Amino acid sequence: MFREVDVLIIGAGVVGVVIARELSKYDVKVLLLEKEPDVGWGQSKASFGIRHPGSRWTPGSLAQRMIYESQKMWEKLIDELEIDFRITGEIVVAFNDEEVEYIRALKAQGEKNGVEGLEILGRKDTLEMEPHLNPNVKAALFKKKAGVFDPFSVVFAFYENALANGVEAYLDTVVTGIVFEKDKFIVVTNRGDFTTKYVVNAAGLYAQHIAQLIGDGSFKISYETKSTCIILDKLVGKTINHIIAGIPDVKSFLRFKLVMPTYHQNLLIYTAIPEPSKSIDDRSVEKRALEITFKEAEFLVPGLDLRKYVITAFSGLTARNNRGDFIIETSPKHPRFINVALLPGGLTAVPAVAKRVVEIIESTGFHLVKKTDFNPTRKAITRIRDLHIDKMQDVLSKNPLYGKIICRCEKVSEAEIVEAIKRGATTLDGVKF
Repeated sequence: MFREVDVLIIGAGVVGVVIARELSKYDVKVLLLEKEPDVGWGQSKASFGIRHPGSRWTPGSLAQRMIYESQKMWEKLIDELEIDFRITGEIVVAFNDEEVEYIRALKAQGEKNGVEGLEILGRKDTLEMEPHLNPNVKAALFKKKAGVFDPFSVVFAFYENALANGVEAYLDTVVTGIVFEKDKFIVVTNRGDFTTKYVVNAAGLYAQHIAQLIGDGSFKISYETKSTCIILDKLVGKTINHIIAGIPDVKSFLRFKLVMPTYHQNLLIYTAIPEPSKSIDDRSVEKRALEITFKEAEFLVPGLDLRKYVITAFSGLTARNNRGDFIIETSPKHPRFINVALLPGGLTAVPAVAKRVVEIIESTGFHLVKKTDFNPTRKAITRIRDLHIDKMQDVLSKNPLYGKIICRCEKVSEAEIVEAIKRGATTLDGVKF
């Protein structure tokens, strides 16, 4: 295992693993550290999985630029890494004149941002697209290119490919100190010290804390509020065809309430309730938040008995910063310490963010040489539930463990569990997803 590396990345959420995979294209030693027992356990775990077209973000902002640039990169990445993704489209619904003006302004901003496939729909067309929608809808903004990822698929796809291309990772590894001496950083952890030429701070909610370890107070991360999501059974998942976004605040394009299908055809409901968080580790689900989330969703789709189909609910904290934009920059304390602190929507933007980090490293004088043997592809685990009956016999003949079903509800075989563990899953969630 590496103890002295060229680049050390702190944080193995979606941002950290995508940066690691991008750096694995080059002849450098890269180490990924994660304080949790598995990858993607922070904000990535609580992601909606939406690939946003980019209409909500302020024109000219770094967030908008990263989202726009990433749109051109995702199709190739989805194909190379066999990431679970499907186009659903999104409709932002309006129920009064003020909200109609909102969606018109959102469309205009999206077009200014270079987003294609935006269209204002009347009541009739909107209800034809979503028959279960509240019939009092007046109009909607249709975003043709919006879609949904399985967010866990994204994290594990990039992580597995990064490891296959030489990146090493330490999980359950907490960074407790960082010292710069003799032209290198010494990163102190509960599992020993590591030395590195560069540090990439991709610690999400903990990015401010990591920056402060080198005396960098150039930004602040806030986590005063949390958001609650409710997941419903697949029995009701196929009743909604698109991401349905309601408008909780006509003064903000970045706040919305959702009723949406997940990649796996469950239904997810969410509303932007500023529920106070007790600490940076608070993941409790509040009864009040659940009730408001149900009521908002029941307004959007009043014909569905949502409460009958609940599987689970969870709360997640969302890291925001005092600048109101993405932070991807060298620290004022040292040019080889790079801070990466994103806002909501970061999942959509990560391919371009990773490329920007590489550009920053090169701009400091580190000449990166591309590998001749980089492998851009990763094969997803074969899922027995996704196979046509004609292909099942062939799969079973090659691996009889596919015939041993461990989870009958989701049709998960022993072969899939074994393969997930071989690929590095260390927890039940890692195996599940």
